[in-house]
Amino acid sequence: MIEIISYQEVKGKNKELAKKEFDNLLEKIKKEYRCEVLSVDEDWEEREGFYTFIAELKVQFDTFLDYIKFSVNYAADVDVVEPPKLVLDPKEFGEALAYIIDFFKRFYKKYNVAFNVQTQDKIEIDIEEYKKGIYDEEDIDDFEEQGLIRVKAVFEGFGVSEEEVVKRMLFSLNKDNIVINKIITKELEKEGPYKDVGFYGVIGVEMLCRPVDIVEISYKFVPVVISIESKRIEISCLELQDIGNELGGAIFELSHVVMMERPVQSK
Repeated sequence: MIEIISYQEVKGKNKELAKKEFDNLLEKIKKEYRCEVLSVDEDWEEREGFYTFIAELKVQFDTFLDYIKFSVNYAADVDVVEPPKLVLDPKEFGEALAYIIDFFKRFYKKYNVAFNVQTQDKIEIDIEEYKKGIYDEEDIDDFEEQGLIRVKAVFEGFGVSEEEVVKRMLFSLNKDNIVINKIITKELEKEGPYKDVGFYGVIGVEMLCRPVDIVEISYKFVPVVISIESKRIEISCLELQDIGNELGGAIFELSHVVMMERPVQSK
């Protein structure tokens, strides 16, 4: 079981409408989850002219997937209370990643908005070394003992050349907490919008990273396929909290962009 403290906020210039939306939100959460309302705070921001309603909730989940769904659908600001450590098998963790990928894929398609992935023009990376593999099994075992999870992911990519696409992918993924071991590519038939590009295909990447990094990769890069190779996944209370807040923050950021780009309706 996972138990969290969640903070939900509704803000509006019309007090009655904001209160109604706030009450509906709490009722919806209480219907879907084991939820206890710990406190409710009502505030009037005179400077900005908003009524703000904030609820402190205690919410419990039977599965990691339920926790992920809550974090995504309610853009929750969470504090994890229990457990001190969560142990998952690859299948359960993989199901949660599949949900994240599907959710963000549909969101990007519906609103035509996504995260910009950092890259640069001139990247010095020895691609051939990565194609052969950087680490042996003993090295990989050491990384897993340090808490990193072995992951294989397949991404779709296109660009002026295979080399450019691979370097861009490696640069984007190559962070402090992500260890990239091996990469393979397969060129696909170039049709439609990819007809005139130099390279269009899939890039398979074997890497080791923390659970929260895998979650970030899932929603930012939306891989075609992702599989967990480690036999056991351990997630600390703090890491579990980071995952929930990471997803909630991502949805909040994207939703804000959507609202800012939406045209104002005339009255």
